[in-house]
Amino acid sequence: MDKIVYIRSMTREDVSVMVKWTKHENPLFFHYNFPHMSERDCDRWFYERTKKMGRRNFVVENEEREIVGYMSIRNIKLFSRSSELGIVLDPAQMNKKYGRSAILKFMEYYFYNMNMKKLKLRVAEYNKRGLKCYESCGFKILGEKYELFEDQNSELFTHEKYGEYKKYFKYKRGSKLVKYIHMEITKEKYEEIKSSQENMAL
Repeated sequence: MDKIVYIRSMTREDVSVMVKWTKHENPLFFHYNFPHMSERDCDRWFYERTKKMGRRNFVVENEEREIVGYMSIRNIKLFSRSSELGIVLDPAQMNKKYGRSAILKFMEYYFYNMNMKKLKLRVAEYNKRGLKCYESCGFKILGEKYELFEDQNSELFTHEKYGEYKKYFKYKRGSKLVKYIHMEITKEKYEEIKSSQENMAL
């Protein structure tokens, strides 16, 4: 059963809440952790993510209106009515179906209120939980490709204790690459899923 969630635009005050989230313990997800940040750092983090054209940011709240995650769409292309989705959850709130619930809730707004036609994303091959979530929301795999890892300076690459994780990466000309799976869902596919769910509820 999906969770009750609320999606709204991100504010500067939300950043001060999110920096207090718990941390990922799996080194493959260290780059999702908020670092220790001063209020000035929070100002800069928020400004850098909201000043960009072609990008919008949202927070995910649970039924108690607590922030459990944030979402963004970037590379917004008005001509093709498409963009790329990103979602990050508080590690303490994972495995509670907030990710799936938030994506399904957001797609209703995205396809109808924003009148978009296609939503894309990419997920690292090692992120099996994320891949399963996206597939359950109706996203289809388009292909896979080795691309630059988001955190080129991760301690993953400098500490011997993380050696077991290096199998997920390739090295090319000094850069670290990881295999990303590219996925998308169209408005038509979303409407099929929504109609099917409504019929099952009857």
